[in-house]
Amino acid sequence: MLHGRIAEQARITRLLAGESGALMVRGEAGAGKSALLAFAAELASDQIVLRASGSPEESHLPYGGLHMLLATTRPRWKHLPAQQRDVLDQLGEPGPFDSGEPASPYLPVWNLLRHLAGKRPVLCLIDDAHWLDRESLAVLSFCVRRLAAARVVILVAAGGEVPALQGTDELDLPGVDRQAALDIVAECRPGIVPQVRERIVEEARGNPLALRELATGISPAQVEGRLSPLGLHTGWAGRSRRADQLYGARLRALPERTRFLLLLAAADPAASLPELLAATGATPADLEPAETAGLVEVRPDKLTPRHLLILVAAYQSAPVSARIAAHRALAEASSERWVWHLAAAVLGPDEEIACELEAVGTSSALERAAELTIDPEPRARRYAAAAVAACDAGQLRRAADLATYATKLSAEPSTLASAARVLATVESEIGSPTKAARMLLDAAARIGDDDHAMAIVMIADAIRLFGYSGDEGLAAEIAAAVWSAPAGSGAQPTWSAPLARSLPTLAKIMAGDPFSGFAAIGELVEHTPALATQQAITATSLGLMAADAGSALRLTSTLVADCRHQDLLGLLPYALQLQAQALMLSGRIAEALSLATEGLKLAGDLGQTHRVGHLSGLVALIAALSGDEKRCRAYAESSLDYCADHDAPASAALATWALGLLELGLGRAGAAVAHLERVVAGPAHHPVIAVHCAADLVDAAVQADLPGATVEPLALLERWAGDTRQRWVGAVALRCRALTAPDSEAEPLFLGALDLHSPSLTAFQRARTELAYGQWLRRIRRRSEARSHLRAARAAFEQLGAAPWAERAAAELSASGESSSAGPLPEALRGLTPQERHVVFLAAQGSSNREIAAQLFLSPRTVGFHLYRAFPKLGITSRTELADLVRQAATGIGTITPAAE
Repeated sequence: MLHGRIAEQARITRLLAGESGALMVRGEAGAGKSALLAFAAELASDQIVLRASGSPEESHLPYGGLHMLLATTRPRWKHLPAQQRDVLDQLGEPGPFDSGEPASPYLPVWNLLRHLAGKRPVLCLIDDAHWLDRESLAVLSFCVRRLAAARVVILVAAGGEVPALQGTDELDLPGVDRQAALDIVAECRPGIVPQVRERIVEEARGNPLALRELATGISPAQVEGRLSPLGLHTGWAGRSRRADQLYGARLRALPERTRFLLLLAAADPAASLPELLAATGATPADLEPAETAGLVEVRPDKLTPRHLLILVAAYQSAPVSARIAAHRALAEASSERWVWHLAAAVLGPDEEIACELEAVGTSSALERAAELTIDPEPRARRYAAAAVAACDAGQLRRAADLATYATKLSAEPSTLASAARVLATVESEIGSPTKAARMLLDAAARIGDDDHAMAIVMIADAIRLFGYSGDEGLAAEIAAAVWSAPAGSGAQPTWSAPLARSLPTLAKIMAGDPFSGFAAIGELVEHTPALATQQAITATSLGLMAADAGSALRLTSTLVADCRHQDLLGLLPYALQLQAQALMLSGRIAEALSLATEGLKLAGDLGQTHRVGHLSGLVALIAALSGDEKRCRAYAESSLDYCADHDAPASAALATWALGLLELGLGRAGAAVAHLERVVAGPAHHPVIAVHCAADLVDAAVQADLPGATVEPLALLERWAGDTRQRWVGAVALRCRALTAPDSEAEPLFLGALDLHSPSLTAFQRARTELAYGQWLRRIRRRSEARSHLRAARAAFEQLGAAPWAERAAAELSASGESSSAGPLPEALRGLTPQERHVVFLAAQGSSNREIAAQLFLSPRTVGFHLYRAFPKLGITSRTELADLVRQAATGIGTITPAAE
C-alpha cells in the first residue's frame, strides 16, 4: 500500500486519463518510485502494459532495455514491414546499430507502439532508467517527442541523471510526511512503542525504504523501548540485505581509512565532522573517495550520508573488532555521548561505566548499567530504577520485565517495593485493578517499618485503584492496612503527614461511605505540589473527590504540563483524564473533550487497555453534555464492552452515567432514570460516581414523575454537600431539594442555590439551576420573571456548547411568551462543533487567525483549519459572508460566543 503519495498518484492518474504523454519520476533509493510504477500498472489494467528496468550489469548492452520492453509484443510484429521486423529481431544482439542508417530501430519501435495503441492504449513502464543503456534511452527519447500522435504513455523512474530524457516532465518524490511515515512503521512492525516509532521517523527522514528497514530491523528490546542516543542500527541483531545490495559494493571499494571514517559516522550519526576527524586523526581529504562515489556530502561541520542505509551498511559490514575500536575512538572525541560509546565497546562487567550510566538516569541507561553490574543488590536496584523509568515512559511490557529481574535478584525492601509498584501499575493498566491494589498492599506491609513514606504512598495507590475496582473484600483489606500502618519515625517528607492523615478518610470513602469528612483530602490537595509527579497524580485523583473545581483545574494543569515537560508518556493519559474531568466539572466542555480524546489515543498507543476503557466512558460523558448522541453511544458502548470482560466497575458506571445524561439532555427522562438508577443503587453502582450523578437522577425522576426515585439520590447529594462544603455542591443539593419540594417551599431553595453558585467556576451547574428556577416560575405563571433566568440559562448553555440543554432553555423561553427573535441556533450554525462556533464568532467580529489563536490558546494553523471546515457547513466562502450570516442570526449571535475561561 502506498502511504503519503496522494498528490503523486493523482498526477499519474491524470496522465493515464489523457492517454498520451511522458513523465519521469525522480527520487532517492527507496522513495517509492517503483511503487508508483506498480500503481500505474494497476490503474492501467485494461491497457497494454510494457515493462523494462535498468541494471548496472546490463547498462553496457546496446538496446538491452528495448529488448526487455518489447519482448512480450513479438506476436504483433507480423503486422510490421519485413525490414522493420528484422530490425526488432536484432535488438539486444551483438553489433550495435548506427542511428544514421535506415536499419536503425527508431522508426520500427515507434511504429510498433503506434500499431499496438491502435487496439488499446499503451503504457510503457521503465524502472531504474539511470541504469538503462544509452542506446535504448535514445530511442525512448525519440518516441517521447512524438507521443501526441498516439495513445502511448511512457512513465520512467530514475534515481540518477538521465540526460537523454532531458526536457521530459518530471515528478520529484520528497520524503513522506510524518503521518504517512508513522503509518508505514505501524504496517511493517505493529506494537512498537511510541517513542521508538518517533525515533524511526526522525532517522528515516521520510524515506519509505528506510522506514521499512528500520521498523523490521530493530531488535525486540528496541521495539519495547530500549533506546540509546546512538543510531538505531547500532542495536540491531541481524543485517539489512537491502542496505548491502544498494551500497555494500561501493563501500567495500573505498580505501580502508575512508571506510573507518564512515564506520565512525555510522556508530554515532549525531557526531560532528570535527569529532569524527579527531577520533582518527584523519583529514577531510580522506573523505574524498566517499564523496566521489556519491555516498556522502561533506560540510565544514557535518558529514551527511546520501541515504540512511549507507550508515546501516557501513556499520553492519564492519567486524565486531572494528566496531569496538570505533566506539572507543568516539568515546575519546565525544563530549556528550562518551559514556554510551564506552558501554557499547565493553564486553563484560564494568562498575565504573555502570555508575556513569546510572547518573544518566534514563531507563535504557539504567538497564545497561545493571547489565554491567556484578553485585546482585546494586544490579537489582538499577533494574528496579530502570523499571520505574520505563513505566513512567509508558513502556509497560519492558517495565514489567525489568521489575521482574529486580525482584528475582533482590532481598532489599526498598528495591522490592519499587519493583512491586511498577508491577502493580502494569497490572492496573492491562489487567485487574483489584489484583494491582492487593499487590500494593502486600508490598506496603513488607516495607512499612523500613520506609514509612513509601508504604503510605502505596496504600494511597491501593485506595485509588479501589476506585476502579469496587471489590468489597478489597475495601476491608485496605481498611485493615490503613489501621495497621506503622507511624513514621525520624525525618519524613513534608507531604507524608497529610497523606497519612487522609488514609482513614479515603478508606471509608472507597468502602462505600463517601461522607466521612473531606477535610483530610483538602489538606492533602494543599500539599500536592510538593509531591513527585506520580504521587501527585494519585493525590490529585483522590482530591477530585472533594469537588473543588478551582484546585482541580490548577493541579491538573500543572500535572499535564509536568508530564509533557518530563516526557512522562506513561503518566500523561492519566493526567489528561484528570484534567478533562476538572474541565468538565467547570463546564469547559470542548476543552475537556479535546484532552480526553488525546488521552484516549495515547493510552491506546501505549497499550493501556484499562485506561482506554475508562477514557472511552469519559469521552462518552463529555459528548453527552454537548448532545453528540452518535459519539456518546459509540464510546459508551466501547467502554461497556471492555467492562463486560474486565474488572472495571468504575468505567462501567461512568459509561452508564453518560447514557443517562444523554437521555436527560434529549428530554427522554424515563430512559434517563433507567440508566442513572443502575449507577446510584443498581448493578452499575459505584460509590463516588453515584454521588456525582445523583443530581441528574433527581432531575430525570422529577421530569418522569417518579417521586420515589428522588429519595435516595437527594439524600446522597445533601450528605455530600454537608461534608465537602463546596458552594457549588450545596447549590446543586438545594436545587434538587427545590425540584422535589412543594411550590410553597421551593422558591427560597432556588434563590439559595443561585446565591451559592456565585461566584462559581461550575457554569454548567449554575445554568441548570437558572433553567430549573425559570421552568418553575413559568409553571406557576410568573412568566416575565421566568424569562430572565431562562435567557441566562440559554446563553450559558450555548456558550458552553451544551446544545440539548440550550434547546431545552429556548423551548421554555418560547413557552414563557418570549417574543424576540432570540432562539436556538439556526440549523446551519447548529452543525458546527463547539470549537468551530468559537472560532466563527471571533472571525465574524473581524479578528485575524492569529488574534483568534491567542484568545483560544490554539495555533493560527488550527484556527484556519476550523474555518476551512466551518465555511462549507455554513454554505459560505468568505469572512464577509460569515459576518453577514452572524448578523442575520441577530440575538442568536450569543449562541456562538467563545466559552469563558
